[in-house]
Amino acid sequence: MKNVLAIVGLLLGGFGVALLFGAPYGKAARIGVAAVFAFTAIGHFVKTDELMAMLPSTTPARRPMVIIGGFLEFFFAVAILLPTLVKPTGLAICAFLVLVTPANVYSALKKIDFGGHAAGPRYLLVRIPLQLLLLIWTYWFAVRSN
Repeated sequence: MKNVLAIVGLLLGGFGVALLFGAPYGKAARIGVAAVFAFTAIGHFVKTDELMAMLPSTTPARRPMVIIGGFLEFFFAVAILLPTLVKPTGLAICAFLVLVTPANVYSALKKIDFGGHAAGPRYLLVRIPLQLLLLIWTYWFAVRSN
């Protein structure tokens, strides 16, 4: 559950700090999203084996998929802050959040010991709403407002 708290803290903390430094509301919200995706991207490189375990063993090229996912999340963290890329990046992030949901469901059902998934299906009661919050937040501040 620490990851969930870290993600919420980065989203709201990045948003709040950016507001304190005078960022406009929408940009501050996107800074929060950037903080979340920078954090999760790092996990792909330092916790590769743990993230591989979140995918079924029959999934081909799990290691490269995890590494590529890290680069993609890092790209999201940067691109969401670039004015000309905000809307397409926001749409890509929304799609990404939907596409990774099955991996989170699988790892919770299999009680994978990483990121709270070991708690089993009840972890999804926290994880799914968190992904929904990120999706709505990103849509609202990156897609809808641009």
